[in-house]
Amino acid sequence: IMLKDTHLFSEVARHYIEYGHYTDALPGTKQYYDYWDREQFRCMHGHEINGVKISGFHYFYLNYCPIDRIIDEEQPDGEIISRRDRTFPAFYDGDFEYFNAVDKARRENKHMVVLKARRKGFSYKAAAMLCRNYFHLRNSKNFVFASDKQYLTGDGMLSKAWDIISFIDDNTAWTQPRLIDREMHKQSGYKKNVNGADVTLGFKSQIIGVSLKDDPDKIRGKAGELIFFEESGSFSGLLKAWEVAMPTMRQGSKTLGTMIAFGTGGEEGPGFEGLEELFYHPDAYNCLGFDNDWDSGAMGTQCGYFVPIYQNLDGFMDADGNSLVQEAIEYEEMQRENKKKANDPKSHDQYIAEHPFSPQEATLQVTANTFDVNSLKEQYNKVISNNLQKMGVAGRFYYD
Repeated sequence: IMLKDTHLFSEVARHYIEYGHYTDALPGTKQYYDYWDREQFRCMHGHEINGVKISGFHYFYLNYCPIDRIIDEEQPDGEIISRRDRTFPAFYDGDFEYFNAVDKARRENKHMVVLKARRKGFSYKAAAMLCRNYFHLRNSKNFVFASDKQYLTGDGMLSKAWDIISFIDDNTAWTQPRLIDREMHKQSGYKKNVNGADVTLGFKSQIIGVSLKDDPDKIRGKAGELIFFEESGSFSGLLKAWEVAMPTMRQGSKTLGTMIAFGTGGEEGPGFEGLEELFYHPDAYNCLGFDNDWDSGAMGTQCGYFVPIYQNLDGFMDADGNSLVQEAIEYEEMQRENKKKANDPKSHDQYIAEHPFSPQEATLQVTANTFDVNSLKEQYNKVISNNLQKMGVAGRFYYD
């Protein structure tokens, strides 16, 4: 689908950029409350224009979540220079597909596993989703699990979420007082003394970060409307953590929330093997499956949600946010040729794994192997996707 006139989905963000506020209606008036009621409805249920509908998560992300992104700035001599700026997200077709997939997973009582190329903004998208629930879903609990605290704070997902919360508190009618305000935990609401007793009131929604530190059992009992597994490619014990969390998210055949694990290609070790297992066997872990149209030899099989390097690639998007796929592929192929000139034998494989065209490239085990790792991985995926490893008799290969 070729998207058109996508700027219409960001009208309120453009109004804020131009005037420094979202609405001209005076606080306390009917017009003011009607405006914010309308916006809350869109953030919860989505917005449709010209027959194209975006999800509530996507609408909230586009209009209420300033992020650091690349913009093009024209110089006095007419030259265009790119720089980073804090502004609202652009409309990209890859984001449109991703947020729709999240909605589909929730409706079908499924979870999601995402394997992606590097620098696709998923920490910002996840932070936006946490904040949308925090402001608009009463009593919701929203968790972020990571193997280490460094993936949550600093430049991590929680820090991005706290920035969004501060912006919304400062610029909208959705401001929430806080019962808990800590580095890894925020809860909206307030206390009121009633007949000598403190009573907690308000939305009482929460965002909670948990550093597991190789102890997946910390997840037990932590049921949430939304759970993210951050940097899953470096998540030691990911599979056990996922299995521990699943029962808390289910009541009979119904899921009570959505779990999303996402990671980037190029990682090594047991953490990435867990992500690879989730990705290539989505049904076994109650994840939404997608036709694997990327991997050679995997036709007819399913996998998790994949984001290739040529989707949402800055510099290769049209004015409506459609990815210019062929141009992006040609650019990336040129970058790969340049990497072959490096002295480090791992450099080329590392680049491919972090900027993949297919899941098999993203799951390359980057080593100093003298063999063509990419071709070996293609054969490996063919064996795994068709369950060929279950045929024949395992033996030993030795040199005599």
